[in-house]
Amino acid sequence: MSCDPPAPKAATTCGPCSASERNRYFPGRRLTVADYQLEQRHLIERRRLINRAMLGWGVVEGMAIETITQEAEKNRGVVVGPGFALDPRGRELVACDAVELRSACDILWLERSKGCPEPAEPPQQEEGDAAPRHYLVSAHYAERPVHSVSIGDDCTPARCEATHICETVVYSLIRIDACPSGLAPCPDPFRPRGDCPAVDERWWSVPEPDPGADPAIARISDRGTHRQLAKWSLDRLDKGLCRIDCLDRLGPLLVALDDGVPLACVTVGFDCGKPYVMSVDDNWYPRRLASPNPTLFDLIRGCDLTRIKDVGWAEWLPHDRRVVPFNAFAKKFSAPPPVSNPKAKRYKGEPVATDFWLCFTGPVQTASLTADIFAITLIQRDENEDVGEVRRMPVRAIDVAPQTAGDPDGTTRACRPRVSFRFWNGEINPDNSSGFEQETLVEIEVRTAFIIDALGQKVAGGGRYVPSDDCAPGGRFLSSFVVEPSPEEPDGGEADGGDRDNVPAGPPDVKKQDDPSQRAATPPAQEA
Repeated sequence: MSCDPPAPKAATTCGPCSASERNRYFPGRRLTVADYQLEQRHLIERRRLINRAMLGWGVVEGMAIETITQEAEKNRGVVVGPGFALDPRGRELVACDAVELRSACDILWLERSKGCPEPAEPPQQEEGDAAPRHYLVSAHYAERPVHSVSIGDDCTPARCEATHICETVVYSLIRIDACPSGLAPCPDPFRPRGDCPAVDERWWSVPEPDPGADPAIARISDRGTHRQLAKWSLDRLDKGLCRIDCLDRLGPLLVALDDGVPLACVTVGFDCGKPYVMSVDDNWYPRRLASPNPTLFDLIRGCDLTRIKDVGWAEWLPHDRRVVPFNAFAKKFSAPPPVSNPKAKRYKGEPVATDFWLCFTGPVQTASLTADIFAITLIQRDENEDVGEVRRMPVRAIDVAPQTAGDPDGTTRACRPRVSFRFWNGEINPDNSSGFEQETLVEIEVRTAFIIDALGQKVAGGGRYVPSDDCAPGGRFLSSFVVEPSPEEPDGGEADGGDRDNVPAGPPDVKKQDDPSQRAATPPAQEA
């Protein structure tokens, strides 16, 4: 008589080696070593499944790699700091102590055989070959039996058995041609990506209007959308979902050779024919990362983004309707040195520097600071039509501040625009009549989607106050203020207005950005 009642088909078949089988306890049951092993295996494998399915794999924190330097000697190996990582099978790699890898015996040398890493002997320096070689450093989960005791009785010979298992981490080197990226690729979209079709006049058509047809819009709460997320969930199926992985025995250690976590790319040199790690080439690019919840939350908040920290017209940022005296506005322009014939029709002069500077929270690439990052618009009301007449202040060049110590080459943390000499001469120059005879709304737009920071991301520029407050890269920083009409000066002297002390000090000394693309990037604007 069977004790098992009939039941529908189940998705998992349990057996002695299955991670889905666990103990059931009842009074009178006798427990053996195999039962305790099954209990431990079930808990460990379930925890590792959750690790890899919910958290992914990679370095969670720490495990920094630095070159060991010694006085009067060459660099002698590297030191790997403490840290925590998850390998591709969800095993926890907990490195409690820093490890110095000085000699070839301190490192696990690997080579690829049929696509899988296999233990190998340390490399030998070939005769006449003094060129260094490039390797990838990875961390591996390992186990070591500890606390041995002698087991035996009158009927069986004595043997040694370890009473505990020490979970540890070992480091490997495998030769590479180029340093690989540790960034996981994006999963496939719901619809396959494709190339643009060849232009053919025959397939252009005007769709027939359908009054009852509206575009299908995802629900507000459906951010994914759900169909896309469902596809990713199907594609992400773990091929080893219920597999119990075995470790490779290397002397006293059991090591997960197939599941290393990449950390850094290094260069291996030779000293008297013996290999050693002579330098760390890249500690960031090849590093695979796991993303814990705090990291994801910090990314959502935009903690990684470079922002506009301050601007040269910060005191004019809007508090209701900000009105600026013309003289205070005119002092934002640096008067150029006098010229022999400034009123010549075709004379353009050198672009005039301004105090409409930007200061960033981090370094930005100077190559991205072209004239079209600024758009300064002047709007005056046409009394006859009661509409605004729009004019654009011609930005001709960008000045950049010197590179800050410690920042990458080709970067700056501040810049300012230079405007057309003819605009300044016709609209701002106190010796000439001004074009600001009536109230003028001035809009200053900074196109931060064009400005690239040192890490290659667009600067976050949303909002109208400083620091800019957008949580996504790109966008624009838009501010406005009203300039009062310029005072009439029949004698040609400078009117008394505006307090120079209220004008904020500019950023560090700036130099003119030599940008050959400025003329192409900035369309010619009509000048006064």
